[in-house]
Amino acid sequence: MRNVIYLHGLGSSGQASTAISLQKAGLNIIAPDYAPQDYQGSISELTQIIAEQQPALLAGTSMGGYYALKLAELTGLPCLAVNACFEPALSLSKYLQQPAEDYAHGGFIHFEPSMLHAFTPLCASVQPAGIIIGRRDESIPADYQQAFCEQMGWTFQLRDWGHRVEDSPWLAEKIRRILAAQVSA
Repeated sequence: MRNVIYLHGLGSSGQASTAISLQKAGLNIIAPDYAPQDYQGSISELTQIIAEQQPALLAGTSMGGYYALKLAELTGLPCLAVNACFEPALSLSKYLQQPAEDYAHGGFIHFEPSMLHAFTPLCASVQPAGIIIGRRDESIPADYQQAFCEQMGWTFQLRDWGHRVEDSPWLAEKIRRILAAQVSA
């Protein structure tokens, strides 16, 4: 079975409910722990994991969606992004005033301006295998996500979800279809 690297969002971990649900759905999910707030460290660590694991697909939610898209740009791998944080420097700037909650480890994630400036823009030449936007996303508004995708020339699917994946079996089937299309191409 082909590996899928699942990238969690800010304040989460490789044991995120989405990663576990996708594993339970029978997908071969590799879900590393990494610190999404540390751009250079995350890119370095995740690039090494990709080299070792040779995944067929990168998938990520929220900040993990940003990293799936960025790593697709850097490696040429196909990616799937769900409620992606397309512009981390913009989206995370609110945490300069008040720290982000670290759900995985307890406590808070403190941001400094230099951390936000480290994030690099996404490249329109990347053509994601899929982008999914939750209509009820309370963290990254759906209209913003749609406008960003349109600006980049990316197609997307709308789901009646909030920021979190609310239908893991559907997402697992979406991943299976992407993997099957790669084999038949």
